[in-house]
Amino acid sequence: MIGDVLVSSIICNNLRKAYPEAQIDYLVYESTKTVLEGNTAIDRIIYFEAKHRNSFTAFMRFVWGIRSEKYDLIIDAYSKLESWLIVLLSGSKRRISYKKRGREFLYTDNVPFALYPKTNMGLAIERRLSLLQPLCLNIKIDPMPKLFVTKAEQDAAQALLEKHHVDRRKKTVMISLLGSEDIKTYPLPFMAIVVDQIAQKADVNILFNYFPSQVVKAKQIFDACLPSTQKQIYFDVLGHDLRSFIGLMDACDIIIGNDGGSINMAKALNKPSFIIFSPWIEQKIWATFEDGLYHQSVHLKEFFFNLFEGKSEKELKNKALDLYQDFSPALFETKLSSFLEATLELQSPPNTLEINPIRLQISALIITYNEEKHLQSVLEDLDFADEIIVVDSFSTDKTAQIVTNFPNATFVQHAFVDYSSQRNFAISCAKNNWILFLDADERFTPALKDEVIATIQGKKPKSAYFFYRTFMFQEQELHYSGWQTDKIFRLFQKDKAQYTTVRLVHEKLLVQGPIGKLKHKLIHFSYTSYQSYKDKMVSYGKLKAREKTNSGMWATPFHLYLHPAYKFLYQYLIRLGFLDGKKGLIICYLNALSERICAVRRIEKKR
Repeated sequence: MIGDVLVSSIICNNLRKAYPEAQIDYLVYESTKTVLEGNTAIDRIIYFEAKHRNSFTAFMRFVWGIRSEKYDLIIDAYSKLESWLIVLLSGSKRRISYKKRGREFLYTDNVPFALYPKTNMGLAIERRLSLLQPLCLNIKIDPMPKLFVTKAEQDAAQALLEKHHVDRRKKTVMISLLGSEDIKTYPLPFMAIVVDQIAQKADVNILFNYFPSQVVKAKQIFDACLPSTQKQIYFDVLGHDLRSFIGLMDACDIIIGNDGGSINMAKALNKPSFIIFSPWIEQKIWATFEDGLYHQSVHLKEFFFNLFEGKSEKELKNKALDLYQDFSPALFETKLSSFLEATLELQSPPNTLEINPIRLQISALIITYNEEKHLQSVLEDLDFADEIIVVDSFSTDKTAQIVTNFPNATFVQHAFVDYSSQRNFAISCAKNNWILFLDADERFTPALKDEVIATIQGKKPKSAYFFYRTFMFQEQELHYSGWQTDKIFRLFQKDKAQYTTVRLVHEKLLVQGPIGKLKHKLIHFSYTSYQSYKDKMVSYGKLKAREKTNSGMWATPFHLYLHPAYKFLYQYLIRLGFLDGKKGLIICYLNALSERICAVRRIEKKR
């Protein structure tokens, strides 16, 4: 709970920046108040006590006390049973929480409950910050939780270290030795090995973090360490309460060990961290601010993914102790060594943390020719892709220069023969199995990006996915003209899909396995001007003619005259193009023109 309360305090911190004169109160369990001391963003800490949980009468008095405050805004960061009645009877004009089925009526703003992180902040941070989005705060959001240590607490920690003759010329490592329960505690013999690895890597002071009630288990780990390691451990250096632990942690340089409140407090003090996650805890939630250098973590799932396939959280929790036995320290010894090497050489940790989008193991592919107008925007949309490959048909504009501005993008030139061949070549360049194909004139919405990320990280992904598209006529949406049901494959697994070479334009993806459809639409900026779209339709017509003649399908007068007319009338009347006004007339005409160009070229070929 301490970690939860500390992380959620970022809501108060950012509200204070946005509303300096507001009264900001924070309702927490009484046992967690210690981590909020000194936080000037909070005017009053309201304590939810044991009596409020155990007595309905006391609870209702508490609820009416909240109502009497006449709050303008309530942000419910948990939306659990105890808070529902408080929110319902609060009388607050605005109430914000996560969107969860069956409780939407309680809140004025229901924020989507993110299932996957989009940045290295981690889900715990991103979810809390999402609760501020409905307020459209005109500030730079600060995502970092903060702890405030007084001068007296710093002096007390220094006196404790001097009392135990801790050599302050050396760096000091705090070990988060034991979790809050066994299924959150790295096996004691394994933890002893980790402590030995630290001692062998560097000449440092080692402090153990444990409660006095855990001294027996802490002593087991100490006794299992090598004699040389024991000389570096100051076993009895302990804070007598949570605030003295915070002061002691502030005097340390790094923290290593079990995930929990101590790790979150260390991060709030700007201390580098290395977390060993329990097999049943979701790393994506609590691996906050991971940068691969100053903040790192390890999870058994990284090494034995098969042990987790198809397992629910409840199943993993029940098997946590067994799974821990597979989590040998040897699996992450190299990673721990690199962490120690990077952090122990620091004079002081960086004051600011770099927030980066998470890069998924997906190859985003784009085929281009003179796309300088569109390319910058589509590449910016792909910030979550581990790899971007731009296959270019020898552009003469600034296409190549634009690609160089994106470090994870590769520019490849390849002569264009037809769309299917060009796409298959792009796929052959990709290193990842997941493929995301975009045209340069397509754009993601935030909702679609979230859906793609969730789809890739989902437990049972399909072989390929259709995207529906919104057709943009210059800067306005085209609602009809045949585009209202436009869909196309854009996301698929490379080992289960390939473009057929029979189709040269409007290429066809052959898929092995189940097919899905994404809910949110891709934005398609296909029509920017009459001439550019006409040129595109003429090009499509020529390629389609080649495709037909390769199959021995020659044109007749029907294809030359009646088929284009049918195409126009079908899209303009049956597919309601006339409702799009002048835009619909132009689009339907140019699509019909493509059919006529196809027929003309087929007749010319036959001659």
